Amino acid sequence: MINWLLAITPPLSLLLATILLLRPWVLTRFGARFQYGLWLTVPLLLTLLSLPMGLPATADMETYRVTLGKLSQQASEIDWLGGGYWLGLLTCLGLLLHSLIQLAKLLRSASPLPAQGRLKLLSSNDTLSPFVLGFLSPTVVLPSGFMHKTPNEEKNLILAHELGHWQRGDLHLNLLAISLVCLCWFNPLCLLAYRSFRQDQELACDAAVTAGLTQAERIAYGRALIGHATQVARNWQPLSHHYGDKHTMKQRLMQLKRQHGFSRSSLLLPLVLTAGLGIWSQAPAIAGEKQAAPHPVMRVEPTYPMQAAKDKVEGSIQARFDIGKDGKVSNVSIIKSEPAGVFDQAAIAALNQWQYEPKAKKGMMVQLDFRLAPPAPGAAPKAPQAADLPDVAHLAAPAAPEEVEIVVVTGGGH
Repeated sequence: MINWLLAITPPLSLLLATILLLRPWVLTRFGARFQYGLWLTVPLLLTLLSLPMGLPATADMETYRVTLGKLSQQASEIDWLGGGYWLGLLTCLGLLLHSLIQLAKLLRSASPLPAQGRLKLLSSNDTLSPFVLGFLSPTVVLPSGFMHKTPNEEKNLILAHELGHWQRGDLHLNLLAISLVCLCWFNPLCLLAYRSFRQDQELACDAAVTAGLTQAERIAYGRALIGHATQVARNWQPLSHHYGDKHTMKQRLMQLKRQHGFSRSSLLLPLVLTAGLGIWSQAPAIAGEKQAAPHPVMRVEPTYPMQAAKDKVEGSIQARFDIGKDGKVSNVSIIKSEPAGVFDQAAIAALNQWQYEPKAKKGMMVQLDFRLAPPAPGAAPKAPQAADLPDVAHLAAPAAPEEVEIVVVTGGGH
């Protein structure tokens, strides 16, 4: 997980910085809907960076022998980086959960109003601005007295704006965006981009709602914006949309005067450029050059499973994993296990603590042979005897490191 985040951070930061720097020019030259469409390049890039795009490469698979007398050395270092990341992630999730609890409390106290078509309406004393929510069906929560105090023309435009958010899937995109912010909470560009992304949602929705309106109707829409300019949310609600955000009101009013034509095909060029950035970032994996298998600089021996030792069971596993730029192992998976499932957990737990030279490599493969005792020098292999079995009661005691028999086997990797 940490290695994946470290790998995607440079290209993701480059893309976000480019969008943020070009944003004022794009809004002026191409309009709000084009600017909002540019944010689609972010999930496209993340998808490309997450795909296993490497071609099959020839690599060596090393084989290590694990005997009953060998013990797992405990990791002496504390993963402060990983601990700090997970603490930050849990904090973000806690804030998100708190906002959802507040929203649920507001909905429980809201009063139903007559629906307008497929649009469900609620009235609440706890909100100062209309907002839309709902992933399967749209619901608009209105301030108390909104239906009576707001002129019909302005009221219909506001409801059309909120319904437009839902019809375009903005609420669903908000869930994707807030998930990325939580995952990359340490990256300030993600926080800045999220704020601009939400503002661009409002600008694009304004442009879509007013695209076919007359001049008089646009003026009425502007009056509705001004009338709700001071109406702000009392609670942070990242998955809903409040109509009156005073921080973007001036920009929204100015953007109403800059209606631009919009074509989805115009987004083809930035999407292609983003795809090129993703492929370029994956270049080391795509090259698939033949390389000698790297050797671990720190190897933690698996613990021979206690039940397998009592049952005198031997076996082997073949595992595949990735090496990050920091040399740490990630994405460990068992591709072959004999007997099935007996040694898998012990192998995974140990491999996750291995350390290599700081050089990224995907598709590393190793084989771990679990044997009850090391072979005698120069002796032919024989079936293990009960007398050869070390005392299981001493498994918890520290043991001096022993020599490791390494057999290099030619195999395939990614």
